[in-house]
Amino acid sequence: MTVIKSIKYLALVILLFVVSGCALSRSVVPVEVGGKAANPITGIDVKIVSVTDKRTFEFRPKTPNIPSVSEDELNNDDIQDRAIARKRNGYGKALGDVLLPEGQTVATLITTSLTNGFRNAGYRVLEPDDPAYNAAIPIKADVIKFWTWVNMGFWQLTVENETEIILQGPIETLKNSTAISNGYKSNYGIVTDTVWQEVTVKSVESLSTKITDILKE
Repeated sequence: MTVIKSIKYLALVILLFVVSGCALSRSVVPVEVGGKAANPITGIDVKIVSVTDKRTFEFRPKTPNIPSVSEDELNNDDIQDRAIARKRNGYGKALGDVLLPEGQTVATLITTSLTNGFRNAGYRVLEPDDPAYNAAIPIKADVIKFWTWVNMGFWQLTVENETEIILQGPIETLKNSTAISNGYKSNYGIVTDTVWQEVTVKSVESLSTKITDILKE
C-alpha cells in the first residue's frame, strides 16, 4: 500500500469513527433560538393561528436529506414532531436519531421564526391576550420540510439543513399563499450534539431573515 493510499485509508477510518462513535444512541437536543423580537410600536396587526407539521417521514430513504425514523416509529407523531435529524455512519447507514426535547417541536421553532420574521418586517404579531388579537389578520403556515443531514467529505463534514414552509394569509406580499424555501450549511471536523444545536438555530434564524425580506418586497 502506497503512502498516499495509507493516508487516505487512515483518514477514512478516523472519519467513520468520528461519525459513528457516539451515533448509535438517540440524542435529545434543546434548541434556544434567542427569544422573540419586540413588536414594533405601529404596524399591521397579525396573529399566527396555526403552524402545522406536514413533513413526510420514511424508514429507508434513498437520500439522507429525506426525513427518516425507525420502522416502529413511522406512526409515532410525538417522535416525528420533534425529529430534526438522523445520525449515519460513514457508509450512510442510519443510526440514532436527533430529537428536540419534550415540549419543543419543529412547529414551535417555526412559530418563533415566523414571529421574528413578521416583527422585523414591521408587522405587529399579537398574542391571544392582546386586546386587538381578535381583529388581527390570521396567518397560517404548513411545514413541508425541516431536516438536517451530513454530507461526507474527505477531510471534513458538511452539515446541511433544508427548510420549506407554505405561508398563508390575506396579505398583499403573500398573495394569499407563498412557498418559502431556505437552506443552511456549514463545515465541521466532527459532528456532536452541539453541532446539531448550532445548525438548527442558524437554520431557524436564517429562515426568519428570509421571511422578513419577502414581506418587505
